[in-house]
Amino acid sequence: MRILFFIDTLGLGGVIRQLSLLAGGLQKKGHQVSVLALYPVDRDWGSMWEASQVRIRTLYDKRPGNVLPEVAGLIRAVLELRRVIKKERIQVLYAFQGHTASFISWLAVCSVPGTKIVWGVQGSTPERRPGGYTRKASPALYVNKWVSPFVPLMIPNSFKGLASRRRLGYRCKSEIVINNGIDTDKFRPDPAAREIVRREWGIPGDSPLIGIAARLSPVKGHADFLKAASLLLRERGDARFVCIGDGNERYGNELKLLGRDFGLGDLILWAGVREDMPSVLNALDVLCSSSHSEGFPNVIGEAMACGVPCVVTDAGDSALIVADLGTVVPPGDPAALAQGLDGMLDMLPKVRRDDLRRRIEENFTLEKMIGETEKALEEMLNS
Repeated sequence: MRILFFIDTLGLGGVIRQLSLLAGGLQKKGHQVSVLALYPVDRDWGSMWEASQVRIRTLYDKRPGNVLPEVAGLIRAVLELRRVIKKERIQVLYAFQGHTASFISWLAVCSVPGTKIVWGVQGSTPERRPGGYTRKASPALYVNKWVSPFVPLMIPNSFKGLASRRRLGYRCKSEIVINNGIDTDKFRPDPAAREIVRREWGIPGDSPLIGIAARLSPVKGHADFLKAASLLLRERGDARFVCIGDGNERYGNELKLLGRDFGLGDLILWAGVREDMPSVLNALDVLCSSSHSEGFPNVIGEAMACGVPCVVTDAGDSALIVADLGTVVPPGDPAALAQGLDGMLDMLPKVRRDDLRRRIEENFTLEKMIGETEKALEEMLNS
């Protein structure tokens, strides 16, 4: 198959990492695979693709201000994408990420025989907005529902993502959920790496370390995590906390001030972005995911592959991933989150870490994701 993945933005993060793994995996299976983005959002995006031979391009060298929402900019993007499709005789145009990319891709293939379109869904829309969290949705999210009946296939990476699109009125001809894949060769238990990172961070050997690994964004629920940490400290003064990831600098500073207001002080570490995530996850005693909205949160599966138990909110497919091996609490409820963390710390001596890893190995592997995607695309072409 000749496959072109089309995305809104090219940068860092879990979605792009999954795309790099999927695209690289399909190419290794003998397919001709390339990636096209509207524009880059991070100068270091190439680090996500260092191990891949997939061709990667952008339509624009930088974000074109307010051009894309305007008719002229939209037409330009559609025509350029259509030119690429025809020149490279693309059979499958997979709009992997972004509402705008999905709409542009549909317009681009309307008059191109021999090319079929797939829409990917990498997240879900919460049924209600949690307090303090507001986000302006892309107009394309709602426009796309009207053209969705003309899209042959939609592939959400989570069941919650599929449900959220159906709730919005999406009705593609065919739908199949294909969960993300976890690189279990890369993410595995590593006691030596655990000791190195904990020593780097100055974590006492007998202090439980609870971490959250996510971009700094209101939707990830960091404020709830900080409040839950302050509540937990009333019962467990030896606990330590770490936030891994970065994001908007202003919002990050607000979170640090909030942490100080909650009395966390030196008991919380702001680690920023780390390139050694397998080692970082091994350093944790418990991973916390406090998100208000998710699709398939990779970090939960990666932590479990390292043998680290998780306390998660019922967002996206988080509960599906942990099954009965983790603790699930409602999103936006710091007290419930603190209680869940406290209970997990009590259970640590009884945690069967091999079972955590086995859960990922049996259900959420890279090979499974790549194989199911290949099968779905081939069946669409042959239908």
